[in-house]
Amino acid sequence: MNKRVKKLVAFSLIFGMCMGFAGCSSSGTSDTSKSISKSSNNAAKEKISIQDIPWNVDEGIVDGTRFVLFDYTNNSKYPITELKISFKEKSGLTADEKNKFYSFIQSETDASDEDMEEYKEVPISMHADVKKVVDPGDSASNNKMCYYQGYRYVMDISHYNMVEPDIVTIKYVDGDEIHTENYDYRSKKYNNESKTQIAYQWSDKDLGSKIPKPEVKVVELSNDSERYYSFTAYGMSLEQFNDYVKKCEEHGYTVDVYQHEGYYRAYNNEGYRILLDYNEDNCSMSGSVDAPSTEGK
Repeated sequence: MNKRVKKLVAFSLIFGMCMGFAGCSSSGTSDTSKSISKSSNNAAKEKISIQDIPWNVDEGIVDGTRFVLFDYTNNSKYPITELKISFKEKSGLTADEKNKFYSFIQSETDASDEDMEEYKEVPISMHADVKKVVDPGDSASNNKMCYYQGYRYVMDISHYNMVEPDIVTIKYVDGDEIHTENYDYRSKKYNNESKTQIAYQWSDKDLGSKIPKPEVKVVELSNDSERYYSFTAYGMSLEQFNDYVKKCEEHGYTVDVYQHEGYYRAYNNEGYRILLDYNEDNCSMSGSVDAPSTEGK
């Protein structure tokens, strides 16, 4: 791989990596995690208006470090499970503004002047992707923004001032399904996607009965095999996590316990093992159950 290609790869990794809602599912995933196809209904009236989601971007301090942060409030009547907003380059930016931005890009990627000519062909963009359950009337605060479609956090408000809102993607719970709605700031039009997802996914295999069901609105499976079952429960506070740990203890998981704040590992008398891990950033819990080992039997 030549040096120029290496620089372009570095750029794509730092500024262009797309992240999914909850990662890729295993091949053992049950049918409950698959999308439900419906006839297209893009002309249907939107259920959430962009006016129902007042948002703001500003500098703020998180863990002692300054970031450009995205906040929003859910004034709709539906729980929102994910809100993603992309920002595109403003028209009329001066050469001086762009040069300062690309100097930052060059310092971050260690790219040559020749490489930067390639980078400059890509319009400046940013995004905020809030992957947490926000109930009606609640807000999601201190969410970090990223450059392009990647994971590098925006820390300079002058960079944000170079972009404007482009497309908003809203995922929300209606009944027992997660629906997806898009809003285009340029055309000021809405689009309802035809595929939906089951909001609360739970296994009907044996392992699904070996652990209590979390009392939340959204659960997504990541693996549902005969030997290993894993899921993520969204919209859970740390207090709810601690209450769930107690339910698991009542379920018999009290053997060889290892526990600290936001984490719990234990076995039951049959040899089943559970792992519970709380994520404070998106108010979610990752959980898994392992069947007892059959080695030596």
